[in-house]
This record gives sequence, structure tokens and C-alpha cells, in this order.
Amino acid sequence: MYKLYYMPMCAASRAAKMILHEKGIKFHSINEPIWKRRIDFLKINPEGELPVVIDNEQNKIIGYFSLAYFLEESNVKNILIGNNPLNRLEVRRICKWLDNKFSKEVYQNIVEERVFKNLKGLGNPSSEFLKAGRTNLKNHENYFEWLLNERTFLAGEFFSIADIIYATYLSTLDYLGEVKWDRVSFTKKWYAKIKSRPSFRDILEEKIFTIPATKHYKNLDF
Repeated sequence: MYKLYYMPMCAASRAAKMILHEKGIKFHSINEPIWKRRIDFLKINPEGELPVVIDNEQNKIIGYFSLAYFLEESNVKNILIGNNPLNRLEVRRICKWLDNKFSKEVYQNIVEERVFKNLKGLGNPSSEFLKAGRTNLKNHENYFEWLLNERTFLAGEFFSIADIIYATYLSTLDYLGEVKWDRVSFTKKWYAKIKSRPSFRDILEEKIFTIPATKHYKNLDF
């Protein structure tokens, strides 16, 4: 059985979970608080980042993006990276946007501040960072809303890891009540489709004991 090192509310870890479920791969999840810098985990991934997947041959796969490509190149069922070079190019572009720009401008300013800062014992969230994150969130939402007005899925007319990673970023923000769904109708319709996929069920069950989820978090008809 595969092993997945992850953390609740870590968007990339959630993406790895979804990919494994979409591929029909059974796995065991191991909660890894990376700020503790465990020696045993650093031996697996010296970078100290999540997610990390170890397959049945003990191969170490670092990151959700590498996981998706590794499984596709190993001919595991269900294409998630696009079935031609142009599709894959757009998938990579959107994933790069989310993992760099969105993560830095939104996720780190909101989720890191509201969830992980407390868990790390670094004090209360910064109101300045939260304000910046919420302003940036609206700008990013506007861009993806524009895309989803023109497309069924983020990269085109096919479901891909671009949809997975945006949905998992949004899921962490939605857990905290940070997404105002009434202003992004196309995104809401798209998210409802992703949220209804069997691969998303694990994510909806994740909890942070110090922070309850918003009331509509698990509701598929929100």
C-alpha cells in the first residue's frame, strides 16, 4: 500500500490525496507536522516539504505535480495532465500560477496565518497579512471566474490536476469561511462539481480541532 505524508489544511497534500483517489490507488495517510523537522521525515525528503508519497516499490515521489506525472508515465488509469502537448502546457501554466502566485499572495497570508501560525506557536494572525490575503484572493477569484465563464474546467474541456489544486486551495479557504461564493457564480458551479467527486470525500472529513469548519463546508448543495 502506498504511503502519503501530509498535513490537514495543506492544499498540496489534499491534491495528492485526490490524485491517488482518482487513480484508484489505496494508500495510508501519515500526518507530518513539517515544522517539527523530524529527522526520520527529513531522511525521506531533505527539503522538508509536503506532500510525499512512497509507492509499493519504495520510490519517493515529492509533490502532487510530480505524483501526477509519475503515475501518468506509469500508465495508471485516468488522465489528469491532459492528453496532448497543448493541453498539458495549459495545465502546467495554471498549476504554476497557483503554486507560486496564489500560494504566496493568498494561501500564505490567510491559511498560514489563521491555522499554521498558531499550531507552530508563533502567536496570533497578523491583521496586515490577512487584509492583503483577502484583497489578493478577490483578484485571483476574478481571473479564475473569467476562465470558468469560458471553459468547463480550468484548463479546457477536461478535468485535470489544475482543477484539483485550485479546488484544494479553495477548500482550505472555504473551511475558514474566506470564500464569498455569491460573487463568483461560475466558480461556485465548477467547485460544486469537483466537491461532488468521490475523490473529494476525504478532504471534506478533515478537521482542525482548534478551528471548526463553516456550516456549509460539507454541503454539496451550497
